[in-house]
Amino acid sequence: MTAGPEYGDVLEPSSAAVLPAGSLDTVPRRSRLLPEGQRVLVKVHLDLAKAAATSANHRLGGSTPVGQLMAEVLVRQGLYEYAEEVLPRQPAGDAPLARRTRWAVTAAAIKYWGAGDVEAAHRVLRDVGSPVTAAHRAGLLLLDGRTRAALAAGENVLADRPVPDEAIPPAVITVVVAAGLAGRFGQALAAATRPGRGRPRSAEIGYAHCFVLLLAGQVRQAHRMADDGYRDAVAAGSVAVAGGWLALRGAAAKTRGDLTAAIADLETASHLFDGGSSGPLLAPCLAELAVARAVSGDLAGAEQTRLLADAAPGCRMFVPWLTLSRAWITAAGGDTTLAARQARTAADVAMASGQYAVEAMARYDVSRLGDPNAVRHRLAELADVVQGPLVPVMASAAAALARSDPGALDVATAKFTELGMDLFAAETATAAAALRQAAAPAGGVARPDAATPLLRLTARLAGLTRRERDVALLAAGGFTSPAIGHRLGLSARTVDNYLGRAYQKLGVTSRRELAPLVAGDRPHRPVHAEGNHR
Repeated sequence: MTAGPEYGDVLEPSSAAVLPAGSLDTVPRRSRLLPEGQRVLVKVHLDLAKAAATSANHRLGGSTPVGQLMAEVLVRQGLYEYAEEVLPRQPAGDAPLARRTRWAVTAAAIKYWGAGDVEAAHRVLRDVGSPVTAAHRAGLLLLDGRTRAALAAGENVLADRPVPDEAIPPAVITVVVAAGLAGRFGQALAAATRPGRGRPRSAEIGYAHCFVLLLAGQVRQAHRMADDGYRDAVAAGSVAVAGGWLALRGAAAKTRGDLTAAIADLETASHLFDGGSSGPLLAPCLAELAVARAVSGDLAGAEQTRLLADAAPGCRMFVPWLTLSRAWITAAGGDTTLAARQARTAADVAMASGQYAVEAMARYDVSRLGDPNAVRHRLAELADVVQGPLVPVMASAAAALARSDPGALDVATAKFTELGMDLFAAETATAAAALRQAAAPAGGVARPDAATPLLRLTARLAGLTRRERDVALLAAGGFTSPAIGHRLGLSARTVDNYLGRAYQKLGVTSRRELAPLVAGDRPHRPVHAEGNHR
């Protein structure tokens, strides 16, 4: 189910200009406004809604109540409380089906996104029982994390003949996203490219298509598609549409290892998503932004972004993303042991909801965070469940990390490079070099400006346990034993024991000697936090 109804271009938002990527200060967030500013903004939205509804009603020959149109405009603006106030009473059972359907779709959006009442939203749609409400119910199942049920429901709508035009977009979006999450990429892409009946493909279907390309590991194609979509939105002057493409372009840039571009795109998109019909996309966008900041070494920025993601409107479908973002923030703070456990939790949640493609990503993140043995067998199973070349590569890379096999890591590096996943390729190349006791990876693999655990791996660090490595890196960054203990949940005495074992393995006796050994020939990027350098 989309955040608002789909009824042609009568209610489409418009703008005279689209913000360029990185322009952050010109789109104020409603949550940052003072109470008086909030009242003024709401008054503006109400006036615009009434004007748009009156104009649309005039063009439609007075066939739709103005209150219905006003509610639809307000839903598109994310003002669900006010939409509920102006929405007319539920039409009687003998009213035309189209009118009852239109009312139900709007009321369900208000109940789901405004009140968080999932069952009430389902009930409103079920009571009408039209193909359009069935399509939106399928979307609700998807948002509620019920991937298999959503996919079946969406396919049922599209299998009916004839399918009403208004039912096609929500049903197609549901099928594309649900099939993609389940790893059934062939089914997802077939639905995304199904021919329309004389209507242009909606931006939301384009988003779903691009999202599936990312899940399938077709990163370059996804990046091109998002970039083209963004440029088209800029040319059309559509802020709302541009935000979605920016978020997808940023996610692709993050996977490619271009963190500067990823952060710029995701940050701008998060401002464009703050309110309006794209508001539900804010939480996953912020989760991606938090990971990009964490991987770039900006722990404070990642933690702040994570708090914003927690406060954003959410649904169960995005829980694995939010949980996984927490893992990467934890890793940026130096605790890869806890981070790997959090990534395993994200994978378990994804598996329980039928999001096998997301589960595979999360399982591989467990491997990237230092625990490949915990996931290698499940990744091998997922390679037979999730379509496409990506999961087999991740499974082989995790197995190679578990076996400390540099040759197999070289093969994974080449395959990740072919897929355009340069960050993953740099990680496996770095791990292979460390296992060979080499100073740097073999030529031909670009090194992103990132600070993941595998990218920080050196020949000396490869001989330490994961906990010894955490302690050694923090000690090399200037943290005292009590500060390290606070960060890792250990006593200072336990930290000293780990540090002593690391000293013994590395042949050093002090923090001063430790830093150049663990950093190798790369600039050391310590994790900064107030109050820890004592």
